[in-house]
Amino acid sequence: PGRTGGAMAVETSLETSGSLTINFREALALTGLSRNTLYRLVAANKVPGAQKYGGWIRFHVGKLHAWLEGKEA
Repeated sequence: PGRTGGAMAVETSLETSGSLTINFREALALTGLSRNTLYRLVAANKVPGAQKYGGWIRFHVGKLHAWLEGKEA
């Protein structure tokens, strides 16, 4: 239940903002992954569309959705 609500909230905020990227906190809500798991996957370059900018990580929404749906490994 918590995962669905978080993902819906992120999708709603994306629709209103029109942004193509989301931050780490939003990616956590969308994926339902733990913070440590998402950090490990990003560090191992396993998350398509994840970009590091200094101390920040941004995620391309379309690529993240495709990865979650199993369309992109």
